[in-house]
Formats: sequence, C-alpha cells, structure tokens
Amino acid sequence: MSLTKAHNRMVDSAEVSVFDYLSNTQSADVLAYTFGVDVTTACQAALDAAHAANKNCYFPAGGYLVTGLVIPGVVDGAGTDDRNKGMRIYGQGFGEPFFLLNTGGTVIKSVTDAPVLQDILGTAFSSNGTIRIDNIRFDGTSNTTPVVKLTSFYGLSKFHDCQVYQRGTGDGLTLGWGATVSVHGCYVMNKDLFNYSLGASRVGTGILYAPTGDNGLVTISKCTSRGWLTGYQIAGGAGAAYAASIEKCEASVIYNGVILPANADKCVVSGCYFEGGDGGVGINNEGDYNTIRDNLFFPGFATVIQDLSTSNKGTLIEGNLIGIGSTVGGKGIAIQSSAFFGGYDKSITNNSLTYTAGTAGVKGIQIAGTSPRLQMIGNSFDPRGAWTGAGSIKFDDQSVEEGPFGLITQENGDYEFPVLSGGALSLFSGAALTEGNVSSNILTIPNGSYFPVTATVATTVNSFSAGTLEGRIVVFRTTNANMTFADTALNQLAGGASFTGPGTITFFIDKAGANNYAYELCRTVF
Repeated sequence: MSLTKAHNRMVDSAEVSVFDYLSNTQSADVLAYTFGVDVTTACQAALDAAHAANKNCYFPAGGYLVTGLVIPGVVDGAGTDDRNKGMRIYGQGFGEPFFLLNTGGTVIKSVTDAPVLQDILGTAFSSNGTIRIDNIRFDGTSNTTPVVKLTSFYGLSKFHDCQVYQRGTGDGLTLGWGATVSVHGCYVMNKDLFNYSLGASRVGTGILYAPTGDNGLVTISKCTSRGWLTGYQIAGGAGAAYAASIEKCEASVIYNGVILPANADKCVVSGCYFEGGDGGVGINNEGDYNTIRDNLFFPGFATVIQDLSTSNKGTLIEGNLIGIGSTVGGKGIAIQSSAFFGGYDKSITNNSLTYTAGTAGVKGIQIAGTSPRLQMIGNSFDPRGAWTGAGSIKFDDQSVEEGPFGLITQENGDYEFPVLSGGALSLFSGAALTEGNVSSNILTIPNGSYFPVTATVATTVNSFSAGTLEGRIVVFRTTNANMTFADTALNQLAGGASFTGPGTITFFIDKAGANNYAYELCRTVF
C-alpha cells in the first residue's frame, strides 16, 4: 500500500490512482469540483498506465473536466488485440442521482460534442477483453454522440452503479458489440428529466444496445431511464440481438418506453415500471419470439403495447398491468398478424387492463390484419362492466377477410367469453354411459361433451342432471335402440318425437334453478 500525493488515501498495489497523475493545481480544482481545469491528459495517462500494468484505475472523489477519455486497447490491423486483458475503472460513487450539482462523489464531465468515455473497436469485436466500470457519474454535453460509447464491451464486462447524464441532444449509454454484458443499477437521464408534456419533441435514447454484429445475452437490470424520447432500445444495428433482456427497470418522463426492432429476437422485457404521460408507445415490438411479461404501465401512452408487424413471429404478451387512464383514443394492446394462412401465432394472455370510465375512443385490445392467428385468453378489465365513453370498447376487432384464427375473447355487455374462431371443434369424450347412469328416468351426465351410450335393457330418459354448468352442449351416440330420450316438459325434442337410435342426438342443456332444460339441436339415425 502507498499514499497518493495531494490526496490522503491508501492505494492498493493493484490499482492506479488518477490523483498520481494530476498537478497540484489540477488536484485542487478536482477536489473543489470547480471543473475549471482540463485534466484529460492526466486522466488518460492514468488509464493507459493501469492498462499497461494490468491494474485497475481509480478515480477518487472529485470533479474531472475532460474532452473525452478512451479505454486503452490495441488496434494494429495485424490480428493483435487485448482480448486477454481485464481491467476495472471505478470511482467513489455519486450520491443521490437526482441531485445534479456535481459537488460530491466521482464526476467525470465533458462540455464537448464527444463521448465522456468510449472504448476502441479493434481487430475483433472482443478486442478489449473484459472491462468493469462502476461508481462514477458521467456528465456529458454531446449532440451527435452518446455520453458513454462502448463498442467492444464483451464477455463478462459490466457497467454497474453508474449515472449517465446528457446535457445535449445525444444518447446516454450505447453498446455495440456486447455479448453476455451486464448493465445494472444505473441511472441514465438527460436534460429533460424534470420537464413534462414535451411529447415527440424529446430527444435521444437512454440505453441503446444496437449490435454491430450478431450477439446476445445482454442484460439490462435495475436501471432508470428518464427524460428521453426512448427509454431503452434493443437491436436496430447491423447485427441481431439474441435473448437480451430488460428486467426490473424503470422508464419515466419519456415518450417511448422500449423499442424492439425487427432484429431483436427472443428478447424479454419483464418486471419493469413505465410512467406514461407524454404520448408515444410503452413497448413497441417488431422482432421475433419476444416476450413482454409482468410489467406495470401507468396511464399516458397513446398505445401501451404495440405489435403491428405483419411478419414477426411468436410474440407473447402476458401478465402485464396496463393503465390506459383518461387518454382519449388510447389503446391498451394493439396487435396485428397478416400473411399466408393467417400469419404467425401471437398470444395475449392474463393481462389486466384499466381505464377511466367515460373516456372516449379507448380500445382495450385492438386486433388487426388479414385472418390473424391469435391466442387471446384470460385477460381482465377494470371497470368490469361494459366500457363507457363514445367509441370505447374492451375488444376492437379490425381484422379482415376470415377474421382471427385461434382461441380469442369477445364481449357481450358486462361479460367477456372465450370463442374458438376459425377453428375445428374437437369434443371431449366422457365415460361410456349405460342404464346404470339413469335413476328415476334422470340421466346423470359426468364431465365431457361427447358420450357413447350402450344400454343393455330398455331405459327411458325424461330429464338430465348435467351439473352446475349453464349453456352446456352434449352429444350422445347410441349404439343400440335400448335407451329412449323422451319428449317431456324438461326435454324439448324436435317435433315432439322421442329418439332411440342407434344414432346421434345433440342437446343444448340449460341450467335454470334446480332443473336442467334440454333442447334438441340435431339428430342422426343410422
């Protein structure tokens, strides 16, 4: 251990302190958080020395004014790189993230149109090895670049417990090549973090992961993105993003929450918190096999979850709490599927959708496309009854030609009910019935919708005991003429004619009080 000059701190032998590279004037300015003296050269020298000596680089508490720092790396065009390196760049923390006076902790600030910190994309995507960056506030003023730009951030590299603050119009944190990277516990905010109702005039993306080549397994967790045009974006670069995730994050005072472009594949957005209030889209998905699960959306988005690509596959939207509130014309979920034989299957299950009663033009779930393939079940709505307000409706089917194919939901007044749309009906076969199922001329029907009937002696059925279900359809296939279904006050047979068989007879059985009323739908005699 050794004591650094101009700074009363013991430094580990595996660590390079930036203070060892500052002059006394620079040290005084940094410790006073004056940001009056450019310390780029000293900070870069410390980074270079740490990298060369296989040590970590420590930025003690203070305010560092720079024109832009570069994480060292090898770029020689001959296939030599630093993929075997490992390095940590860290500071003393930054205090309460919304307190932006920059008078405590470790603050690295730039007032130029350049990243405060960036790495080098060398001869391979993984050319810089494994880098960990943590406990620093990066304060930038760039319009054409992000505050932090990591284009070769590979393997187990981590960007943890940092703050990124953009005073210009550029992005916050961008990742290029970033397979298996972790971004965790960061606040990424811009100059408009306290300005509401800016709508589409907002600028920049808080955290942008746009791979320069196909890669995946990037995890963004426990982060806050605030003030941006778009909170988070996965994919959209030259390469596809595979199995990336945004989990337990927040997006607030933003226009769009999350964007998943067409080359975002098998990605997951889960357990996140979204504040609307500025229009835009909560989550816009255009990629394949992506999952949007267990998120909380507060009112204010024009469309909360949107999936309007006619060619993407396998979307799963489930378990989300979707607040539409009093957004006139707002949509909870807007989904579309169109292609040969009805497009690819998408699922909307077990979501809860709420709105302010009386708001006009609200669509809970809107489906569109040419004969879309959808599974839409288990969703709940608040208020429970029919939605009021001119043009407001729980389900809005805008599909054309044959309509949707799949198990969907429709509404009738205060109720929603499942419907098999555009599909074949396969009946559930119950146990074979005999005269043993008849007592006092009452045939007890177990669970099921189709029953073979074989009576060995003459038996008459005057009524049914069909359980507690209302509106049950049951088909009987009689194998002989021993069981007779009689026309009675409880059994209404076509034309008053009893049925014996062999053949099939189908009843609609309605529960009314203690009685089951059976109405014949059709019969066939063999």
